[in-house]
Formats: sequence, C-alpha cells, structure tokens
Amino acid sequence: MKRREFVKAGLALGVAGAVDAAAPTAAGAPCGVCVTCDPDGMAKSALKHFLPGKMTCGEAMLLTGLESLDVKTKVAPDIALGLAGGVGLQGKTCAVVTGAAMVLGLAVGRVEKNPLKRKMVTFKAVGRFVQAFEKKFGCTACRKLSGLDLTTVAGRMKLAASVKAERCSTLVAFGARTLAESLQDLARAYA
Repeated sequence: MKRREFVKAGLALGVAGAVDAAAPTAAGAPCGVCVTCDPDGMAKSALKHFLPGKMTCGEAMLLTGLESLDVKTKVAPDIALGLAGGVGLQGKTCAVVTGAAMVLGLAVGRVEKNPLKRKMVTFKAVGRFVQAFEKKFGCTACRKLSGLDLTTVAGRMKLAASVKAERCSTLVAFGARTLAESLQDLARAYA
C-alpha cells in the first residue's frame, strides 16, 4: 500500500496523526497544518456550535479550529469562555478574533519548531486575520460590533433575544471562513 493510500485509509477510519504533508484536503490545501480547512465547512461547524446558544463565539471558533486541526482536548472549548463579550464581557476585542488567534498560534506551533520563526509566522497570520476582520466589519471591538453593553442584564438579554443570531452569527461565519483560509495559507507554506 502506498503512503498516500495508507493516509487516506487512516483518515477514513479517523486515525489521528496519520497526515501526509503532501496530501490535499477536501478544499485542495495541502495537509500538515490542518486536516480540514474548508471555509464553508468550518463556517457551518462554527455556527452549529454557536447558534443553539450553548457556546460563545470564542468557544465556537476555538472548537471549530481544533476540529480542523484534529486536536482533541478536554479543556476546549472551556479555555475560551473568558474571551466572550470582548474578554470578560468588557466589550474589547471580539472573541471571534481572539479565538482564531489561539487556533492560528497552535497551528503554527505544530509545524514550526524554530521559536523565533514560530513567533513571526504566528504574528503575521494573526495580523492578516485581524486586518481581514477589520476590513469587513470596521473594527474588532465587541461593544461596537454588537451594539451592546454585555456587562448589563439588558445587554445580555438582547444578545440572546436577537443580536446573537442576527449580528454575531455573521461575525462567527466570516471568522471561521477567514480562519480556514488562513490555515490553508499556512498549509501551503509548510507543504
């Protein structure tokens, strides 16, 4: 059995870690960084986690990113909970952005062993993600993006009643697609 056939068989059986760095993913990107980097698939996954109300945007982004990297851990998505509402509901940086930054850092760390280069590649990837997000939405501040003060009961009620589905879901879907594209870029760079 050739290596590529072995890898495909391993992936079909769900064997973690059996990734051929030269094999293309479903979206056509080389593997090595991510197992599945399909923008539409990642957007659907993120929304599936986010919209039923069980997870915050940061948790949904982190969990979707970890799924794309085939990383299984008991600390996710809980580790991203504090990012919600612009870090602790303070309206600062949107958790879509901070969650994606966590995933990109992990993705780079899996393939780049040189510490200095790992930092530079991560900063560049996260910077491009932030720039794309700002270009699309005008800023990264949760309070501006949602129009809500989530430190108040009224703000959290309005989030649950309408803003999460009407506004925040757009941010999550765009973020997941952009994260997938960022992972594809990294995969090509490390192919």
